[in-house]
Amino acid sequence: GGHLRASAGEGVKNPTFTELFGFYPGSFIGNPDLNPEKSMSWEVGYDQTIGNFAGSITYFHADLEDEIYTAYTATFASTPANRAADSERSGVEVAARWDVTEGFVLNGQVTQLDSQSNDGTDEIRVPDMTASLAASWVPTGTDMRFGAALDYVGEQDDFNFGTFPSTRETLDAYVLASLTAEFPVTDRLAITLRGENLFDEEVTDVFGYHGTGAGAFIGLKLR
Repeated sequence: GGHLRASAGEGVKNPTFTELFGFYPGSFIGNPDLNPEKSMSWEVGYDQTIGNFAGSITYFHADLEDEIYTAYTATFASTPANRAADSERSGVEVAARWDVTEGFVLNGQVTQLDSQSNDGTDEIRVPDMTASLAASWVPTGTDMRFGAALDYVGEQDDFNFGTFPSTRETLDAYVLASLTAEFPVTDRLAITLRGENLFDEEVTDVFGYHGTGAGAFIGLKLR
């Protein structure tokens, strides 16, 4: 069956110790005068279940007061600060789960986000859209586990502080692919295999800094 839901609430996010008192010469200066970040949020959604399929759609909205963001000093060192005016975020999230068989499950999610700072421009380092698709499989009669996932991160803006004055840049969207596997050796021990960024995508979430490329890992897990 299906049902509607709605909720609203207030939240407070206190500054971290590093944001208040951290100090790294030439790169980061803490701000002991930071105020807690406050938010007022609400959401409304609809959930539907049909047999082995479950889906939902949610609209959400949040107003942020004293939002903590990264500012830059005259020496180009970063420091956290509270925004002078309110900012807001809103968007739509669609999610679904399909139990294809007893041991094989598909999960998917898409989120569209509109995030605006106090001056009416889009907030930096907040993707306009994210999506994921994940599959998990436990073969019948075994303790083996397999997983695969695709994660999409849409375009986002950032500032290029290598120019003066700084310029606004658009960071490219990217897709991360991953695979995992777990093979039991004993009742308490398993071998794990993991592959990350299998497409060897160029990942940039901060202008001028690239994430890691493709990688493979093997490990042991106590169960």
